[in-house]
Amino acid sequence: MGAALCLLGAGASLADGLDIAVGKAVFDRPWVPAPSSTRGNDGLGPLFDARSCSACHPKDGRGMARLDPDGAPLGHGLVVALARPGGAPDPVYGARLQTEAIQGLDAEAIVRIRESRDGAGRTTRAPVLSALAYGPLAPDTVPRLRLAPDLRGRGLLERVPQAAILALEDPQDRNGDGVRGRAHRLVGADGRETLGRFGWKAAQPTLSGQIAEAFHLDLGLSTPLLPEPWGDCTLAQTLCRNAPHGTTQEGESEISPALFSALVAYVADLPVPDAGADAAGARLFAATGCAACHRPRLPLEGGGTAALFTDLLLHDLGPGLDDGLDTPAAAGREWRTAPLAGISQALARGTGLLHDGRAGDVKAALAWHGGEAASALARYGKLPARDRDALIRYVSGL
Repeated sequence: MGAALCLLGAGASLADGLDIAVGKAVFDRPWVPAPSSTRGNDGLGPLFDARSCSACHPKDGRGMARLDPDGAPLGHGLVVALARPGGAPDPVYGARLQTEAIQGLDAEAIVRIRESRDGAGRTTRAPVLSALAYGPLAPDTVPRLRLAPDLRGRGLLERVPQAAILALEDPQDRNGDGVRGRAHRLVGADGRETLGRFGWKAAQPTLSGQIAEAFHLDLGLSTPLLPEPWGDCTLAQTLCRNAPHGTTQEGESEISPALFSALVAYVADLPVPDAGADAAGARLFAATGCAACHRPRLPLEGGGTAALFTDLLLHDLGPGLDDGLDTPAAAGREWRTAPLAGISQALARGTGLLHDGRAGDVKAALAWHGGEAASALARYGKLPARDRDALIRYVSGL
C-alpha cells in the first residue's frame, strides 16, 4: 500500500494510485516467450526489439542513442522503422525491423548505424542492415531510424483541447513569420476527425493507441487495441505467425484489459520534468522565434497548463531532416514539434536528441533546424556570443 500511496498524483484516488502502482510494475516487467510457468509474464515476440517497456525508456525517459565502435546501438530504444511510399509496411518485414527472436526463429536483421559528417560538419546517421533473415526488403521500402521518446508528462498531450491546437495552425503563413504549422488530421474508428498528438509524426491521437503500438511492434505483445498475438509478423512469416503465444482463449490478449489500463494510467500520471527558472533565457527563447513552435505552455481541459514546449503541429524542417519517405499523412521533411521538457535529464544520461539521436547536445540539434525554423536559426546566429550561450544553457536546462 505504501508504494501505491507514494505514486498518487494530485487529486488521484486510492484506486487510481493502485492502478498506477500496478502500471509501474507492468512497465518494468521483463516479458518471456510463451509457454512459461508464469503465464502473467509470457507472450514475448515471436519477434521483438526489447523485453520490457523500461528497456527502451529507462527512468521513463528517452531511449539510448549511443553506439559502440562498430556502430551497434548500446542498449535499446533506437529502432528501424520500415515503410513504403504511401505509408504501407514492407510486405515481408512489416512496419518495424526486429533484431531479436524467440528460440527457433531468426531475428530479422543485424543493425549497425553509420555516422558521417555532412558538408556543414553536422553528424548524420543511417541504418546499415545485414543478415536479413527473410530475404531482401522490397525495393521501395525505406528504413528509418527512430529513437524512443521521453514519456514524462506526455500523457498531458491528450488533455490539450483540439480547438487550442487548431488555433495555432497557420499552414498558409498568414502572419508572415515563415512558420506554417499544421495539425495532423486523422479519422477515428467512429468516422469523426481527430488530431494526431503522439509520435515523431503525430500519427497517434491517443496515449493508449501509442502504447498499444509499442507493445505490438517492439515487444510482440497483444493488447485489447491490437489483439493479434504475433505482433509485427507478416503473412509471409508463417513460422512466426504459428509460434506459441501467451493467449489461452479466443478474444483474449496477452496484455489483459486491466493491466493495459493500469499501464496507460501510469504513463499518463508521469509528471512534467521541472524546467527550473531562467527568465533571461526564456526571453531569448521567445525573441529568436523558438517559442513560435516550441510553445512553452499549452492549455489543458479542465484548467491549468502543460509546460512541455510543443505546439503539437507538423512543421517542414528542411532537407537536412528529410527521412526519405513522403506519405499522405506527412512529408519526409515534416515533424511534430518535439516537446523539450526533460532535455536536461536526457543530456545528463548521454542520450541523443532529434528523431535518430544524431545530435549530442542542444547546439548540434539546433544546427539541423531548417525549413520553417531557418529564420529562428538565423536570429540565433546573429545574437552576441554571450546570448547564444545563454540560450543554449536555457534549453539544455529544460
